[in-house]
Amino acid sequence: MLNLTPYKDLFRDRQLRRIVLSSILPRLPAGINGLAITMMVQTLYGSFGAGGTVAAAYLVALGIASPLIGRLVDQNGPRLVMWPCALMHTLATVALVVAAMYRLSPQWLMLFSFAAGLSFPPVSMTVRAMWRKSKLPDHTKQLGFALEGVIMETVFICGPLIISLFVLLKAPFAALLFSAVATLVGAALFSRSGALERWGDVETAPRHWLGPLRFSGVRRALVLSTLLGGTFGLQEMGMMAVSKAAGNEAAVGFLFAAYSLSSGVMGLLYGTRQFAWPLNRQMALGFLWIALFSAFLSLNTALLPFGALCFLCGLATGPLITMSSLQLGKLTPAQYSTEAFTWSMTLFMMALGAAFAVGGWMVESYGTASPMIGAAIASALASAMCFRVPEIYVAAEASAGE
Repeated sequence: MLNLTPYKDLFRDRQLRRIVLSSILPRLPAGINGLAITMMVQTLYGSFGAGGTVAAAYLVALGIASPLIGRLVDQNGPRLVMWPCALMHTLATVALVVAAMYRLSPQWLMLFSFAAGLSFPPVSMTVRAMWRKSKLPDHTKQLGFALEGVIMETVFICGPLIISLFVLLKAPFAALLFSAVATLVGAALFSRSGALERWGDVETAPRHWLGPLRFSGVRRALVLSTLLGGTFGLQEMGMMAVSKAAGNEAAVGFLFAAYSLSSGVMGLLYGTRQFAWPLNRQMALGFLWIALFSAFLSLNTALLPFGALCFLCGLATGPLITMSSLQLGKLTPAQYSTEAFTWSMTLFMMALGAAFAVGGWMVESYGTASPMIGAAIASALASAMCFRVPEIYVAAEASAGE
């Protein structure tokens, strides 16, 4: 049974409650921008190729800049970069929309898209580093990371729904304007919530030029983040392929909902529990669960049983996201916290995008079931890789009892 009492206890800290709630709005663009850019350019220029290229410029810039911004935050604190990034991202996004409305050359669109990707404000990474660096007990940090997983999953569900609303209004470009406003207003609310102060002091320990990548345990944990993103991307492509094959493309929303509902509930439930097993073994079991159910999904094309299997497959997803954050936080020295979490999200998003491209090619070349087979293989590899990551325990008392 889902017991929300620990979360109520957590939110008795009014400042933590404000930080968590104020972080939602500035994160919404993460679930909007890539797809909205593609749809806007395709609608206005009549070319999926141009839309994909402009969106790719955004994602490439995001991948390049995010770790650098994370390092800048670790070295100087989040206050130095939060507002400049939010302002630049907003201006670049608005400029992108205006350039598209005036049908400027796609090269100009790529330039503004690239600038928007370079300047995405590091709200999510600041919050995760805040949980990692806090003096709160392990079980409270676990609640925080569980909330993080649920919030990010909600963002990636709500983003396409927001885009769909503007598409119905015949104004796909307005989704990006909404995103720009959400960034600016959200950053203002987040900055006033106490999050920047709660992040803590800049660590003065000596730094290596490789940052968190210096540590083999961190590198292996980041491999798991990459495989997790690839698995999700292939699964999402598989859901879209099955919906299209069934002649009901709108059903993909229900498949996503079934998957995400179980993931969110189990993510919240996992946040309230501590287990004696080290995190890498718990993650191995979660990845194995996803591998098995991805294989089952590859054998089904009827929407009703496919949806039921999506629900069952999602049971491991929320806990895995929480475990991944806990593991990375414990493996990373405090002076590299923000950069490490930025690497994790960057690799996750890059793998997600690559999986969309690979999954689409797999559907065209090998049929509807192939993305789910690919997801099963990726998740099985991740399960095996878990045993190469150092054993980390959630709670100190659990570690002492081993």
